[in-house]
Amino acid sequence: MWYIIVIKRGDWRIRMQERSRQDIMAAGEIGSKYDEAAKAIWRNREIIAPLLKYSVEELKDESVESIMKLIDADSIEDGAAVSDLPPTLTNFNTEDSSITEKLITYDFRFVVKNPKLSTENLLVVLHIDLEFNNKYRPVLKDGRSYPLIKRGIYYGAREVSSQLGRITEKTNYDDIEKVISIWVVSEDIPAYLRNTASRYHITKEDFIGTTDEPKADYDLIEVVIIRRGDDKKITEPLFHYLESVYQADLQEIDKYTPASANPELKKEVEDMPGMSQVIYDRGWNAGTIEGEVKGRMEGQNELVEAVQMLRSGKSREDLVVAGMDEQTINLALVLK
Repeated sequence: MWYIIVIKRGDWRIRMQERSRQDIMAAGEIGSKYDEAAKAIWRNREIIAPLLKYSVEELKDESVESIMKLIDADSIEDGAAVSDLPPTLTNFNTEDSSITEKLITYDFRFVVKNPKLSTENLLVVLHIDLEFNNKYRPVLKDGRSYPLIKRGIYYGAREVSSQLGRITEKTNYDDIEKVISIWVVSEDIPAYLRNTASRYHITKEDFIGTTDEPKADYDLIEVVIIRRGDDKKITEPLFHYLESVYQADLQEIDKYTPASANPELKKEVEDMPGMSQVIYDRGWNAGTIEGEVKGRMEGQNELVEAVQMLRSGKSREDLVVAGMDEQTINLALVLK
């Protein structure tokens, strides 16, 4: 798409570039505001509970209302820090800053009472790491990529390590509680993997003889990867619920969880529709918007070159030979 602008010859290029720069800034601002609004929503137990019901084996038989009660609300944190000291339920951080290991940041980190193992006299919790990732196969700065599952396993391992703190002769490994790292991926997913979800966990294989050991003693790291698709009308509960949240559709969200009963949460959801419509209804995010604007700027660079060629005495035919399209040539003839 081109801008037809009537301005003085000397400043047309500057103004077109400024418009594109403003578009890029606006796209980034929209994305940033959407991220902030989405994070505010996912801090609520009402929003977390349905996702846990449909993705965590230990909670699938529980009602959403029961899961809300099982979640330790004081432990829900995003963007804070985790050291090698064991965190308490009321001071849970989301950034693992071990001196000897690489710094990592968790999107959301909290604990949930495990209804399968907890008793009246014993509290056993699940440590949940909830991540939202745009890329199914993230790309490093040097161009290499890696499978997201490996990152999920690493995050889970670091979460297990943080439960024990510094290892000494008195370290009791029986204190380790299960970690579940849940990853919701929205973009760059191969077509054959869209609208699928997988669970990766530790299993036991007896290769000589038969043993009977409690699963709770070894199945301590689990990674769940949820791969969203672009089908807005999908009916599978997990994906329909996620779509409803991303679309900020309060009426649909209420079918899964009592979001409207929480006035603060209701307002947070109602603040999202404008941004979600721009970004998600059109299949955009801040990165793709910026990419489109940059693409337009590249087109403007070609236009600048075309104008300069015409001013230097080149003809329309010369521009055609140079591979420029008719739209660029026509606009250059007007602006030269």
